[in-house]
Amino acid sequence: MMQVTVDITKRDVFLVSLAMIPRLKGNWIFMGVLALAIFVLVLVTRTPDTLYSLGVAAVAALGGALGGGLSALTINVATMLLKLDAGNPMLGRHHYALTDTGLELRAGSQDSMLPWASIASVRRLSGYIVFRLNGNGVFLLPRRAFSSGEAFQAFSREACALKGA
Repeated sequence: MMQVTVDITKRDVFLVSLAMIPRLKGNWIFMGVLALAIFVLVLVTRTPDTLYSLGVAAVAALGGALGGGLSALTINVATMLLKLDAGNPMLGRHHYALTDTGLELRAGSQDSMLPWASIASVRRLSGYIVFRLNGNGVFLLPRRAFSSGEAFQAFSREACALKGA
């Protein structure tokens, strides 16, 4: 059984959130739908008569979708960080243990045993091991919790192997 203890900070949550943004399919769908809606709005309100004006409409739609996506991202991250106060169970000391049956987690006064079937994926992401749960939850384990890069790699390999078994 491999185990590790670490203090999770707001910075950890912020960095993992940023690293996950381009990897989540829903973000790309949101941007695509927003770009399409802006493009249709431009077509309806300013019927382009040349290929150049059609290209300008397409660029405006992409720029508007990028601006809208960045605005939504900023609002979501700011809201998340404001909600993470000292009493939040996501922050603070966490103890993780890998077992054949699942991931044991102790955080504050809460003890959990997550069977491997309830974990959607285990992957390394920007210096973190991220346990993504079926549904909406995530547990993260920063590289600094380990004494060496080899220990970090070994824990990650073991978690992936147990998840895949």
